[in-house]
Amino acid sequence: MAEKPVRLVLAKLGLDDHIRPLQVLSYAFRDAGMEVVYLGCFQTPQTVVETAAIEDVDAIGLSFHTLSYFGWIDETMNVLKEKGMDSRVSVFVGGTIPPEDTSALEAIGVRGVFLPGVSLGSIVDQIKQTVSQVRDSGGKTV
Repeated sequence: MAEKPVRLVLAKLGLDDHIRPLQVLSYAFRDAGMEVVYLGCFQTPQTVVETAAIEDVDAIGLSFHTLSYFGWIDETMNVLKEKGMDSRVSVFVGGTIPPEDTSALEAIGVRGVFLPGVSLGSIVDQIKQTVSQVRDSGGKTV
């Protein structure tokens, strides 16, 4: 039996309107056999997490091209925890994030930080691997 495809929500939070990276990621994930729920720009953490719950996704992908990402990501993680989804839904972030912020983002529960220059293949592989580990663990922390 074929493995269930990875399902994820893609969105940009706040007023960041750099839409091109989300579109490129959306096509790359689709081409890799993933199911993408594309929310686009101007979303809130509540909308993203509610969509993740309704669509029963494995992951949330957030793209940032402004420096306000810490507050948005922290709020998203808090909403996930409030809804009891933080162990089952993995959060991945990417964009213009300085490398020195990676460990702080991972400390609040982000399971993958993709810095400028990383290949689409590497992003796809890491998301698939992480989702597989989370599924195998039954949603326990991996």
